[in-house]
Amino acid sequence: DTAMDKGPVKLRLPNGVEIDAYKGGIEDLLIAFINDTAAKAGKDNWFDFNSLNFKFGTAEILPESRPQLENITQILKAYPKVKIKIGGYTDKTGSEDANKKISKERAEAVSQALTASGVRSQITGAEGYGSEFAKYPADAPETERIKDRRVSVSVREK
Repeated sequence: DTAMDKGPVKLRLPNGVEIDAYKGGIEDLLIAFINDTAAKAGKDNWFDFNSLNFKFGTAEILPESRPQLENITQILKAYPKVKIKIGGYTDKTGSEDANKKISKERAEAVSQALTASGVRSQITGAEGYGSEFAKYPADAPETERIKDRRVSVSVREK
């Protein structure tokens, strides 16, 4: 199941702003994590974008990704103490050098998009991990490998 299969929700932020998201999507999970006093910030918790797409083989963010990027901006503005790191990931196909490069470029593209929206001070970095954390082999079906091609955020301070 993807978050989109679970249906749309309106999420109200502490500053009164409402965002449209999906139950179980990055916005829903990120807000729950930030508000959970027992959940510790750090490198162990990553949240995957679920509506972020790039032009094939590039770090060019496609227009349909803008609403989710705007939602993340709104969340950061509503929680000004929160700082995030952005990670880019690939599947195991292709060379690791190329995978590291594209994953870093994509993480940086997301960082730049968020920075342009006015939350630069809340982004601690953008890193490309290539296929280092890929779960599926290079010969796995596309439906599995696509899960390894992602950009995620980690809450480093809250």
